Amino acid sequence: MADGSIEIMIHRRLIHDDARGVGEPLNETAYGEGLVVRGRHILIVEPPALSALHHRVGSQQLYMHPLATFGITQQTYTDYSAAYRLTWSALTDQLPLNVHLLTLDQVDGKNYLVRVEHYFELFEDNTYSQPVTFDLQSIFKAIGTISNTVELTLSANLELLKLQRLKWLASNEESSSVNGVGIGMYKSW
Repeated sequence: MADGSIEIMIHRRLIHDDARGVGEPLNETAYGEGLVVRGRHILIVEPPALSALHHRVGSQQLYMHPLATFGITQQTYTDYSAAYRLTWSALTDQLPLNVHLLTLDQVDGKNYLVRVEHYFELFEDNTYSQPVTFDLQSIFKAIGTISNTVELTLSANLELLKLQRLKWLASNEESSSVNGVGIGMYKSW
């Protein structure tokens, strides 16, 4: 390897150990044939100050891209579109770029579990690592008026106010206590 070069090892199949760290032959098979890995590789070349923005947002767009599915129906498009709603979104406004909607789950009649994440690390990006505030009511207007919110732990099984964290002193006499923020919320509409 030299400065300015990139080595990408996608898949190796070897009958004998090549002494590159595995310590055994790489001859995986299934159904009598060697395994082949297929995938898509994206290379982002940006300066360090911009790399987090491109990586975080790009990975969400690649991972969460729409999936087109098709089915055979006996109806014409006009009849089908008259009988069924073709598009709908619970979101009536966009979330900030650094916030991702993890869960929108209708628990029962008018109760929803909403989990959001701020997916930029602290100091990772000058703009998008900063705390962000947004109005849940304006985002979820399509569902109705929010009458009550309860902040939960991330696993959504305990109200954040009832959470009791263990506290101890580390070897350097620093406390383990941190002001944590839960991101699961239980909404009543």
